[in-house]
Amino acid sequence: MKTIALVELQEHQEVLFGLIDLLLEHQLDIKVFAPAQMQAELPLDWVKSEKLSWFSKSPGGSIPSFITRYKAQIDRCDLVVFTTLVSDFAFFARQSFHGKTLLLIHKGHFFFAPHQHVQLRSFKDGLRWLRSTLRRDNFWRKKMLHNLDACAFLDAAIQTNLQPLVPDGLSVLPALRFTYYTQDAPVANIPLRLVVPGTVSASTRDFDLLFAALAQVDAHLVSPITLIFLGNAGTSSARPLFKLMAKHQLQKINIQTFSYVLSHVEYTSHLQSADFLLLPLREEIRFGIVWERYGKTTISGGINDMLHFGKAMLLPAFYPLHPALDALTQRYSNADELADFLQEWVHQRIYLDRVNQAQNGLLVFSKEQVAAQLMKVLSSVK
Repeated sequence: MKTIALVELQEHQEVLFGLIDLLLEHQLDIKVFAPAQMQAELPLDWVKSEKLSWFSKSPGGSIPSFITRYKAQIDRCDLVVFTTLVSDFAFFARQSFHGKTLLLIHKGHFFFAPHQHVQLRSFKDGLRWLRSTLRRDNFWRKKMLHNLDACAFLDAAIQTNLQPLVPDGLSVLPALRFTYYTQDAPVANIPLRLVVPGTVSASTRDFDLLFAALAQVDAHLVSPITLIFLGNAGTSSARPLFKLMAKHQLQKINIQTFSYVLSHVEYTSHLQSADFLLLPLREEIRFGIVWERYGKTTISGGINDMLHFGKAMLLPAFYPLHPALDALTQRYSNADELADFLQEWVHQRIYLDRVNQAQNGLLVFSKEQVAAQLMKVLSSVK
């Protein structure tokens, strides 16, 4: 394999940039087909690299027209990796690519068991279901999957759960990791900086549980701390967060939010300077009208942030992890437990012990090892 195409159609920057970073470790010609706005985020050394070429999708342009425009360039690649593909199934079901094709699976129920996990809770949901039915999405999704050479999940535990649902004829590769561990010295800020990474949305984050815990902790803090929600809080999905901030007038916990999408550089900077992370996930979330379960059918990007930056994290008990990653976490099952652990971590800085104890185990996720494993997986597409 000499030339690889990475096709990203939904601005899923974390996965795309993670793959580019790892593939640049190898002697490959990498062609990226992705939205133009993502290109502006590329690090300077990537821009200068002769290994990397970028083909931009203009804002507002359709996916079929974008793929058709660059079909000749895509067909010059030995392997075509669709890093995200969640629409235009009828179009892709009719496509034939010269190279081998691989689809990365982000949402397992959405691809392999949508009928069994649809829940309609509103008139808008009913319209979504009707549009999907009229487009024959389920029929064309199956045809598209049959048209691919292979798929890969992004987590081994999720693959174990979902592999029985994968249709016959579609090869399932070993789980594909796109994040590696970067070893840095633990941070100890004054005041303490806690970060909630990723999407700021009440549909995926349990803000009620979080603020019930924060209210308990706030009453016992000696010194102020900073809590940063590291995502775009300028959307309707974030409104419940601001209602809870108004309801709970916290005195010692200073909350910071952003009303825009953070750049890759800014997002990384906040993570690097965090003392520890807090990820108040809901166990079940919706993707459109299909229900998914964190850690069972879909991953949280916050887990990859924890790994890449080697940060300790407070995490719900339901989320399964690799043992080396689990060593970085403290698990909670309710607001009272989260409050107790927060107080311990803030007052006794227990998170520093977690980081120090986990470092040796995390070396299995070194850049060299993850890059080698990635190439092994990609080379196995038949």
